[in-house]
Amino acid sequence: MPVEWKSSAAKHFIPRDEVIYAMTHATGTEEVEGAKPGQTNTVYVGHPHGQTDRYIEVIVATWPPDNLVIFHAMPLTDLYRHLT
Repeated sequence: MPVEWKSSAAKHFIPRDEVIYAMTHATGTEEVEGAKPGQTNTVYVGHPHGQTDRYIEVIVATWPPDNLVIFHAMPLTDLYRHLT
């Protein structure tokens, strides 16, 4: 499955390994409407590593067949706090 990283995902200086950790160990997820037809965006909320109480939010666009675009990663905001 190809993974593309947009420059916007690095805007808040969260390392890629922490983004992947938060996605694979998410405490909550939510699907939101994507910008393109057939696209689904998934919000992942999780800890950036196992030794912290801090949360981050990651948003990933997916569309057929199996393309992933990570375009958002930042400290948790109130918008997705309900996913903790």
